[in-house]
Amino acid sequence: MQWFSEEQVPPLDVIESVVEREDASYRDRANSLDTKAGVILSAAGVVVALLGTTASVAAMISQALAIASGIIAAWVIAPRIDKTIAPRDLSDRFLAAPALRTRLVVLNSRILLHAEDEARLVAKARRLRSASVLLLGSAAIILMGAIVRVAG
Repeated sequence: MQWFSEEQVPPLDVIESVVEREDASYRDRANSLDTKAGVILSAAGVVVALLGTTASVAAMISQALAIASGIIAAWVIAPRIDKTIAPRDLSDRFLAAPALRTRLVVLNSRILLHAEDEARLVAKARRLRSASVLLLGSAAIILMGAIVRVAG
C-alpha cells in the first residue's frame, strides 16, 4: 500500500494544531460547566436547608424544585468521559508503521473522539440549563410565598 509523503500532505500540522486547540477548549468548557453545576448544587442545598422546617405549601414546592435542581446538577458533575487514544494500543498497532500513516490515523481518531465529546458536552449544558431553571423556579416560589404571607 502506497502512503503519502509529508510534502504531499502539507496541512497536516495545521489540522493537528486545530484539533489540539479544540481539545483544550473542550476541557475548559467542560470544567466551566462542572463549576457552574457545583454552584447550583450548593444553592439547592442552601434552599433545602433554610426551608427545612417551614411547613408551608410554597416552601415544600420550593424544596422539591431545589432537590430536583440539585439532582440534575449532580448529574452534570457526574464523572466526565473525555475519550482519548490509549497509548498502549497506539504503540502496539503502529510502532513499526510509517510516521505519516500513524499521524493520519491518530488525527482521524481524535476528530471522531472530539465529535463524541462535543455531543456529551451539549447534553451536559442542557442538563445545567434545566437545573438552573428549576432553581430559579424554586426561588420564585419562595418569593411568591413570602408575598402572599405578607399580603394575607
